Amino acid sequence: MTTRFSTPAQPDSPPFMVWNLDLNEDGTTPRDKSFIRIPSSLTQSCALRFRVLIGSTASIDARLHTNYPLDGSDYQRTKFHSKKFNFNHQTELICEFRVQRPGPYQYYLSYKSIDDDADDRCDAIVCADDCNPTVERAYRTFKDRRTPTAYFLVDPQLTLGGQSLPLDGIVLQSMSPKWLGLMKDWSAQLAASSKMGYNMIHFIPMQQRGGSDSPYSLYDQLELSDDLFEKPLKRAEKDTRLREMLLEMNHRYRMLGVTDMVWNHTAYNSKWLCDHPEAGFNLENSPHLRSAFELDTALSEFSRDLSDLGLDRMVHSVEDVEQLMAGVDKHVVQPLRLWEFYVIDVETAIKAVDEAWDVAAETEPIADSKLSQLDGDQRTEWLRSHIVGNQAYTLSERYGRTIDAARTAAVLRVLSNNGSKEEALAQLRNLLDLLNMPYYREYDADVEAIMKNISERVKYERLDQGSWKFGKPIDDNYKIVDPLFTTVEASDSSIPDDRLHLANNGWIWGGNPLDNFAGPQSKAYLRREVIVWGDCVKLNYGEKPEDNPWLWEHMRQYTLNMARVFHGFRIDNCHSTPIELAEYLLDEARKVNPNLYVIAELFTGSEDTDRIFVQRLGINSLIREAMQAWDPHEMSRLAHRHGGRPIGSLALDCLGEPGFFTDDEHGGARIDGIVAPLSGSLPHAMFFDCTHDNEMPAQKRTMEDSLPNAAIVAMTACATGSTRGYDELYPRHLNVVHEHRRYAVLDDPLNVGLGEAKARINRLHREIAQYQEVHVHQESEYVTVHRVHPVTREGVLMIAHCAFKGATEDAPFENPRLYGTAAAPEFAYRLQSAPPDSLDSSMTGDEILHGLPSVLKELDAPGIFKHTGSSGMYTELVLPRGFGPGSVLVVRTRLVDFKPNLDWKIRTCADEAVSKLDLGALNVALYRCDAEERDTIGDGSYNVPGLGPLPYCGLQGWFTHLKHIIPSNDLGHPLCAHLRQGWWALDYVSGRLRKYSKVYPQLDSLADWFDERWTLVKRVPNFMLPRYFALTMYTAYQALLGRALALMPGEIVGRSRFTNQLALTSVQLLGHVSSTGLRPDSQVGTCSMSAGLPHFSTHHMRCWGRDVFIALEGLLLVTGRFDEAREHILAFGSTLKHGLIPNLLDSGRSPRYNARDATWFWLQAVQSYCMLAPDGLKLLDVSVKRRFPDGETFVPWDSDKAYSKSSTIAELIQEIMQRHAQGIKFREWNAGPNLDSQMRDEGFDVSIDVDFAHTGFVSGGSQWNCGTWMDKMGSSEKAGIRGVPATPRDGADIEIVGLQKSTLRWLSELCRKDQFYSKGVVSADGTSISYVQWDQLVQTSFEKHFWVPLDPNEDAAYNVNSSLVNRRGIYRDTYGATAEWADYQFRPNISVAMTVAPELFDPEHALICLHKISAVLAAPLGMRTLDPRDMRYRPDYDNSNDSDDPLVAQGINYHQGPEWLWPTSYFLRARLIFLHNYIKTRAGQPSELTHALRTVYHELHAHMVNLKHHISNSAFAGLPELTNHNGSYCRDSCETQAWSSGCLLMALHEMARLESAVHDALAQIN
Repeated sequence: MTTRFSTPAQPDSPPFMVWNLDLNEDGTTPRDKSFIRIPSSLTQSCALRFRVLIGSTASIDARLHTNYPLDGSDYQRTKFHSKKFNFNHQTELICEFRVQRPGPYQYYLSYKSIDDDADDRCDAIVCADDCNPTVERAYRTFKDRRTPTAYFLVDPQLTLGGQSLPLDGIVLQSMSPKWLGLMKDWSAQLAASSKMGYNMIHFIPMQQRGGSDSPYSLYDQLELSDDLFEKPLKRAEKDTRLREMLLEMNHRYRMLGVTDMVWNHTAYNSKWLCDHPEAGFNLENSPHLRSAFELDTALSEFSRDLSDLGLDRMVHSVEDVEQLMAGVDKHVVQPLRLWEFYVIDVETAIKAVDEAWDVAAETEPIADSKLSQLDGDQRTEWLRSHIVGNQAYTLSERYGRTIDAARTAAVLRVLSNNGSKEEALAQLRNLLDLLNMPYYREYDADVEAIMKNISERVKYERLDQGSWKFGKPIDDNYKIVDPLFTTVEASDSSIPDDRLHLANNGWIWGGNPLDNFAGPQSKAYLRREVIVWGDCVKLNYGEKPEDNPWLWEHMRQYTLNMARVFHGFRIDNCHSTPIELAEYLLDEARKVNPNLYVIAELFTGSEDTDRIFVQRLGINSLIREAMQAWDPHEMSRLAHRHGGRPIGSLALDCLGEPGFFTDDEHGGARIDGIVAPLSGSLPHAMFFDCTHDNEMPAQKRTMEDSLPNAAIVAMTACATGSTRGYDELYPRHLNVVHEHRRYAVLDDPLNVGLGEAKARINRLHREIAQYQEVHVHQESEYVTVHRVHPVTREGVLMIAHCAFKGATEDAPFENPRLYGTAAAPEFAYRLQSAPPDSLDSSMTGDEILHGLPSVLKELDAPGIFKHTGSSGMYTELVLPRGFGPGSVLVVRTRLVDFKPNLDWKIRTCADEAVSKLDLGALNVALYRCDAEERDTIGDGSYNVPGLGPLPYCGLQGWFTHLKHIIPSNDLGHPLCAHLRQGWWALDYVSGRLRKYSKVYPQLDSLADWFDERWTLVKRVPNFMLPRYFALTMYTAYQALLGRALALMPGEIVGRSRFTNQLALTSVQLLGHVSSTGLRPDSQVGTCSMSAGLPHFSTHHMRCWGRDVFIALEGLLLVTGRFDEAREHILAFGSTLKHGLIPNLLDSGRSPRYNARDATWFWLQAVQSYCMLAPDGLKLLDVSVKRRFPDGETFVPWDSDKAYSKSSTIAELIQEIMQRHAQGIKFREWNAGPNLDSQMRDEGFDVSIDVDFAHTGFVSGGSQWNCGTWMDKMGSSEKAGIRGVPATPRDGADIEIVGLQKSTLRWLSELCRKDQFYSKGVVSADGTSISYVQWDQLVQTSFEKHFWVPLDPNEDAAYNVNSSLVNRRGIYRDTYGATAEWADYQFRPNISVAMTVAPELFDPEHALICLHKISAVLAAPLGMRTLDPRDMRYRPDYDNSNDSDDPLVAQGINYHQGPEWLWPTSYFLRARLIFLHNYIKTRAGQPSELTHALRTVYHELHAHMVNLKHHISNSAFAGLPELTNHNGSYCRDSCETQAWSSGCLLMALHEMARLESAVHDALAQIN
């Protein structure tokens, strides 16, 4: 029966958003997140979360410092609030806070790092730091660290009429108040702008203007211009009138107001400059400008005296310029003798040394050793630094560069070998000439630049017809170049002249905007690099208010006045405004207007530099100019760049996941919401069709292009702007200085110029602010822009026929096809020139500004035709007749047969659909490798063309790619291309679930959920399939993960992303396959554990005894899957034979008993189950049917004898212990090539015994078999190693001895509590030995048979063969191996014994050895399986190696250096155990204890950082079996291995238990 799901109603309000930022390992912000913009909404609350991995460099005492006012206080840029990262027993640290205030904010992290510059790697047999180095490291001091400052910007909340105005909905128009007339008459002008669809007006400055009459050269920043009012008014009255006008504009006309802020300069005739000349760069506070001032004065005099010098005042040609420049050289440069500002005055210097000669003999002794070692240029530079010095020098005065006379005299004594003074002074003259040479060269280079810059400027101003000096004579009014300095009148006769000469402002082509070009290290004024604004004096703020108090306060008052009235600022000349000043003034402005909207132009030439200004100043929109485009292609590029995501983009909802925010402001209340990653972006744009600084289309392109240009701009997904006069088709750019006409008052603006078309375009832009998906296409002279709403899929498509110069009526254009989309016409217009005689006489007056004569023609609607093709239904658009240059059309689009709430429909009911799935069904839904799938339902994994088979058949397989596709919106990915081609993937997803329903009927519900959504998704056009496929899969994927984690109640589950990822490998690796199971007659749906995928997935190779029980505690017990753990223990226990648990289970059909260690790992798992599971000890009483009734003889699994006898788990344990005590000897059943084609005959003989006479150790094996996990059998005939084990490890293996000791300890404890029925065993000679005795025997024997001491003199005490020692301070890998040298190999198995039986080890020895393991064996992900100093070390495993090298052929080096992951976890646990215990016994004060333990935990977590990154990026969502050298990829490794992730979960479980106590103690200390 098909399940139908009832879609719930959508919530009225959006969810609480937690924007997450994952920081780099060192706490810095990722490069791709260097610009962070947080959207602000009236209806949606949000928080900002920072996340750091525990174990990363920045994770010790990590604190966030931000100037965002966390305590609700007033914002101060320099006041940083500190907030500690929360631990919460997770594997990542979190610091979060609610974001409510708009503005620019800074943050950085502080943390502590271990002060350790030493190299911990220890490669020698013995080294100086072998004595407890690991312990001492824990007590090393911390260094305080901090990250560089980073930034985030919170958008302002703009409103109109109580409704939110998104930044992308802004439609701005620039106006000059100077041309608006009296303020009392502005209402009609504003009404016209409102009718034209503008919702924001940008007012060019309206303050009192200076002598040039430029609105950007302000005479008084605090006074509005008198010509805005009908009569003189007081300042307060003017301000009131302005405030009333802005209120009317807002409430009546629904428009916001923005004004320019001019901070960088003031008018040259500003009266206050006379009182405060220190406000500028004058020759007193900036003496380095003196040389530039003298040159500037000389050029002005040259302009005045030109005729007297015999030169022509008119410039008509390049030849005239050359003659003029010859005059500059002769009459200006040469007479000025500017070189005197550069060089040392030789005569003065000689005189000074002469006078200092006798004194210097005693006061300035100098050794000649340095000079004697130098020659040539090195000698000269030494003399320069010693005599002249290296201090920075500026051109402040003539001969300002001097020497140190006394020191020079001392140097001369050395150079002249204490000769006469006369000889020395003669030598000094030569030396000074030598030292002056580079200064003369510097002078020559500067003069060359001066001449070039003057020449280029003259050519531009005198020969370019567009220049205001064109055709003008060179004289006092039109100087050869504009003056760089202004001289103001003194308000007081006591003011020195140097204070009155002020540098004018300007700009430098290609200059660094962060450098002050009037500063002491700049020669821009001298070299005439400044393109000057002669009517403006550059203001000298310094870096802080204290540097120029009056000026800072004056500008603060100006800024506050404007912030109280206007909704936003446009920062004029932003790139040249001192950034510290702009920060200060904007901070002040936001105090009175928190939602201040800030826009600016930046001409930095660098996106990185732009970003600095945007971040520090909080610029909300950067001005971009459409008039910079030179053809339709460039126009389309600009439209594409400024905002929006491609149509069909993957839903942003796929980036978020359910989570919560802890609200510290309200007592730690938990707020449920969505946690989504912060995406880096470009700064927001305000795209102008034409700014008030640009040439008009009629000048730069054609008048007709005004309409398509405006339409393209209006269709971009950003804020848009225009200038008054653009819509009226002004013929040229208006000069803000020289233009005095006024705007026309338009009774009906819809019938003027662009009129009705522009009004509709503007209103459309505001309407489609949320239409964030954009497609831009350019074809010959046409640009097409399609905007689509990401949820409703409603859209607006615009086609513009550009009218750049040379545009043609019949340019080629292919009719657009809109697949699966219906279209309806909105409007179509064409702009054409009108004949000159159509001009009304009222439009030609001298007082009013008018546009060019034009005709705005409404065109017929485009042809809209529906067709059906191979890709389904589509709509074809045919351009209307007469759609020539200057035309635009707009149609509305919608998807055919589309549910507007499809996104919501898809995102609902998934939890309901998965609510009945158990973990077995979840294994099917999420995972299943190709072999498992084929084994169970006959189908394999999905093969994506161009990509290959997916790693899993379930949803995780798709998310191997989707997890990368979704964040990057990679619609060009092969998977997306495949989805657009058809529905195969959709059908596969639900189809495979149907096939599994025979095994797991509850999967039908999930299949129904998918099919219900696929039915709707299949209605959308193919280009939309990637979006809805991803959204559907993401929704289901999150629901499945949530369900899986909910079914695993272990304490560690849910702690963090990492623990969740590890826990999910339990679901991944436990599943049902048809070919094998835990028993021959396993029921359908019974799950068995795969040792690893994809290699160990089916048949007899799936379930391995040692792998299962090494992994069992982590994958099943820690995750709370006690039933599955119990089933695996019982299933393997039922197959006990020869006192051994099988290595390969094979469902119990034909198990193989060639592992000496599997039994001991089984016993350890039983012990763990009894300790961790509820009523765990009851397991000992559970009875299991024996696969082999007598425990020795093989019988077929389906014979009557099989399973005819039962034993309890306790009896199986006793049988194991007894069989080992008596000795085990047997030959494997079915020995021969059918069982193992590589093994030699003698290798099938298994022998194990216990040496009760000496050690109590379990020993066994031979040189022809490999009974431990290091079980690689040689297979290469070519290399002569077939049947030769690489690592036989016969004798007593250290990890088996450790496991044996753990079992003996446990059984002894059970016996003491009368919880185990047998007290011991009987040895082969009939001696009864209690478990307590056996336990004690092993305890006393271990150190003296395994420890390799640091001091060779102690070798005899530890039974060490000194000649075989390769490394000291370690534990042997085996004891009693046939090849004695193998005992001394250094391998990671030591950690297993340390973890399960730490009592065996001398604590100090253990710590020394752990240091060696860390230094030598620890690798980026795993543990090196052999010491790199061992002659057999070969770290790269290649099973296909067909060489004759016996050390690598056919992968014989499997365990001879490749880096296995599962021992890593035992190493971490061993370090935890020994360091934790040692520090607790050593520490005195609690602070010392917690300090040391914190260091330990940090280093343990640090070891896991690479593991966290790996599992997050793994195609198989797991941890691999092994890696090659230094963590490099091994193609022959399992991609996900049970014991790799299971052991790490065990380690994390143990760490969490102990670490929580440490953090609690730290909290009390802090």
